[in-house]
Amino acid sequence: MAEPKWLQDMNREEYIKEDFEATGKSVAGTTVEGIDKNDPEWLDKAAKKVNAAEGNDYVKLDCGLMTVNQIDWMLKNTFGELTFVDDNNQFLWYNRPKDPNYKMLAKRVPAQVGDTMGAIHPDVRDVIPNAKKVVRALRTKEGGHDDVWMPVPTGNLKELILHYYHRVEDEEGNYVGIYEWVGDLYPFVKYFCEVTGQKLVIDEDATSGATYRRNSDPDAQTGASRKADMEPEKEEPKVEEEDASTGASHHE
Repeated sequence: MAEPKWLQDMNREEYIKEDFEATGKSVAGTTVEGIDKNDPEWLDKAAKKVNAAEGNDYVKLDCGLMTVNQIDWMLKNTFGELTFVDDNNQFLWYNRPKDPNYKMLAKRVPAQVGDTMGAIHPDVRDVIPNAKKVVRALRTKEGGHDDVWMPVPTGNLKELILHYYHRVEDEEGNYVGIYEWVGDLYPFVKYFCEVTGQKLVIDEDATSGATYRRNSDPDAQTGASRKADMEPEKEEPKVEEEDASTGASHHE
């Protein structure tokens, strides 16, 4: 994934200290103790221990009253993939897709719920150090940032997969965890083009974006131009950026 520059510049000695074994407790006092966090049956065991609401039990929310089933139905039908990790680096929830045949962009399975961050990330290459970097950045609000945007080159310029991480705070501004949203932004871009009659084109003078395009261009090794891949079909309206060099580094 493409890290913003401010994240790349973080002190490794600092962010590598993140406890991905989740040995502490949540500042909100919500950590369920006495159950192995990496137990594949953690969800059922923890729910039983705390007498968790379920089914048609009502839950009073900040601005609403819904049953657990209603909350589940709504979140299963939400666009994109959502996950929540608490401030103790324990993976507590994800919105399992309604369609059992849906192939998740960031695959999760029910048995992972309750796992430590160390358990859900493969210990290969720099996966865990990079994950620790994101967590530490949002925990400490590095440089004033409370979110991290990471586009993923996929080899298809009509697909824009984004991993978006956001710092979650309580009413007093204390860090209580991170939610992640993963989804393909291209359908939104395509719809915007259709509605506004604009077009999407490559800005040859853009100061960023070249690396992403190269990593998403199957013909990049030959030097072949793939401008056509950046544009929808001719009958579709597209988006034109008047100054692509400005918004390109908005989150850096």
